[in-house]
Amino acid sequence: MLAKVLLYSAAATAVVADRTTIKKTPLTVMNSETLPGNLLPGFMFMQGAIEGGSVGVKLGGGRGTPLPFTPDDSCTDDIFEGANEDLRSPQLPYLTQDMWTCDRKTEDIDSWQIESEDITVTVTPQFAGKVWGIFDKKREREWLFANRAHQPANIGALKSWAAGGSEWNWSPGIIGHSAFSETQVYLARVETERGDLLRVYEYDRYNSSVWQVDMAIVNGSFVAHPRITNPTDCDLRGYWWTCVAVDAKPSTRIFSPATHVAETTREPMRDAPWPFFAGAIENATFTGYDHQVGADMSYLQNYQIGDMFLRIPQDEVYTPYIAHTQEDGFVLVHGHPLNGTKFFTWGQSGPGRFMQDFLAGGGKRQGDYAELQVGPAPTQMQTFPVPKNSVREWTEWFKGFDGNTETLFGDYDGALNLIDDWMRRPEEGMPQETVGDWDAFFELHATDQPAEILTKGQPWGALEELRLGHPMVEGLHFELPRESDTTAYAEVRPWVELVKQGTFSEASLAVMPTSYQTTDSWYSLLQRSVSEHSATWLHHLFLGIARTERGDIGEPLEHFSASMNLRPNPVAARCMAVLQQTQEAAWPYYEQAWKVLHEDFVADPAYDRLTANLVTEISFFLQQAGWYDSMQTFLVAVPEKYRQNDAYITMQVMVNLHNAEYDAAAAILGKECFPTYAKARADLMDMWNAAQEGIAQQKKGHDSTLTNVEKHQARVQHPVPENIGCQYASEYCNTYW
Repeated sequence: MLAKVLLYSAAATAVVADRTTIKKTPLTVMNSETLPGNLLPGFMFMQGAIEGGSVGVKLGGGRGTPLPFTPDDSCTDDIFEGANEDLRSPQLPYLTQDMWTCDRKTEDIDSWQIESEDITVTVTPQFAGKVWGIFDKKREREWLFANRAHQPANIGALKSWAAGGSEWNWSPGIIGHSAFSETQVYLARVETERGDLLRVYEYDRYNSSVWQVDMAIVNGSFVAHPRITNPTDCDLRGYWWTCVAVDAKPSTRIFSPATHVAETTREPMRDAPWPFFAGAIENATFTGYDHQVGADMSYLQNYQIGDMFLRIPQDEVYTPYIAHTQEDGFVLVHGHPLNGTKFFTWGQSGPGRFMQDFLAGGGKRQGDYAELQVGPAPTQMQTFPVPKNSVREWTEWFKGFDGNTETLFGDYDGALNLIDDWMRRPEEGMPQETVGDWDAFFELHATDQPAEILTKGQPWGALEELRLGHPMVEGLHFELPRESDTTAYAEVRPWVELVKQGTFSEASLAVMPTSYQTTDSWYSLLQRSVSEHSATWLHHLFLGIARTERGDIGEPLEHFSASMNLRPNPVAARCMAVLQQTQEAAWPYYEQAWKVLHEDFVADPAYDRLTANLVTEISFFLQQAGWYDSMQTFLVAVPEKYRQNDAYITMQVMVNLHNAEYDAAAAILGKECFPTYAKARADLMDMWNAAQEGIAQQKKGHDSTLTNVEKHQARVQHPVPENIGCQYASEYCNTYW
């Protein structure tokens, strides 16, 4: 630390922060709300795709089928180092966020701004401390894609995720938009001799790690300092990507001093030259007739869909960065010292355009954007080491300038030289000396106590400190909710009691829990509690969940059975259902879960959430099983209040199709938003086409069946409506342009 202090001290008078103010301000958005997490545990064996979620219900227990990252041998050695052995996203101890709305209500939400005379940076702590936008006051333009809407889609690690801004994605070894995407985190103001810093931070429950980002405005640039702390005695594998969304057009050009890319548009990941390769085909180095080069892939226009990890020879460049420009020549540069640089585009295709329109709150071409990202690992399919009791930190910066359009849209190397020259200028750019000075400054103040906590985050960091008996990270304040805040405190009450009293109170035993703990430390506390006190229904429920997540089947079934014997409860019954080996064996337990919920838990504070969760899972289960009689019975059994769930709606459609009620099926499909559907929009498209073919068949009469041509005509004359759109992350659909 001494060397860093000396570096900072020597340069302190040379580089100062802009005079800034920090203030709370309303942010007007079209808001669709993410609802509280699913109280039915999302076990690892039930997880499937990395992103996009699933509409099925996996049974059987165990650990499920791993999805290892296996790049093509065309990739370089460093792509294989730290290759993730399982790309599935664990849910526990978090609750899956699988329910959200399509309300899109225009309303003001809370945000905080750090502002100078040059730029205004807007931060939204309720969305993981995301930088919603950076407004350039002198140019009167946004640097980022400041989305007009908060419209979640089924894309994040816990499913719900909304596009826009600059997000901080930390997770110990788990791919995807982080578990915090739709969760409020801590936001604090830190006083320093250079002015106030804005700090976001939170505790990660997966592996007891902590992340923070300190932010400032320096010489008209936005400077951020991510810091990852592993306060445990265990080595961890880390995953971090700063994901920056920017407005994008087909003419948008991407700049980075990379020589090649690891390309994941299609599996497996392959190496390709950069920026020229043939027709966006991975690993294609064809030069064509008379040595003509391939397509210039630095232009977004040239992608049907694109996912490019730019490989920068760090010892040969001034600094790693990713930048982009529009037709007017304004260049936004994101500089960093890391090994990973990426850009993603939804591309020039129906599926990509639909997803962008959906995420921007609907309407054509209202939210076209690209993601420019940086991280410590070469790709998002890899992890990096975070040793025990260690810290990993670095400084990133964002700054824009007006460049010569002829140069920027001419020879690629000439454009890179223009950006390099600008960066080196002390007054206009961000030379290495300035970044190094601020890096040392941030490190020096990373453990400063905040002068003011602006927003409170989750209770789990404070709970972990209660268990440990000491603070985890100097400079970060965590706080338990007050007991007077009954809903928030009820979430942590059983675990506070486990630490303080060794067992659960009558108050905790009287209601369904709204949180779970599955890590080794909490599992040990549960075991100790059983050995020192009598085992309650809640002990058995928690132990069964923890053992199921570890891949066991027999022992969890014994715990859930014991929990049911002591107090019949819907979560234990549901967990017994998913641990069965067949749908026929699982169904009686689902019926029992539904029955006991509505007989014994109507007054429970968690009744509404559990009802909505069971409606979703049972509806998907029955659709997967294809049991139409049971579907029809369940449709009637679900109270009116819970019939807006996507799963319930599609179950109704399936019953309509089965009963040849094709007009009714089409009417439902043509008006609903289906916000939680992603890859499963392919199912919606198939349902729509089936309804149209059925309508055509009824018009023709049942004496003769439709020919292939007549089926084709029915589909073409009544194409999939825009509200259904296209399947997430697919390459083609012919009904949305």
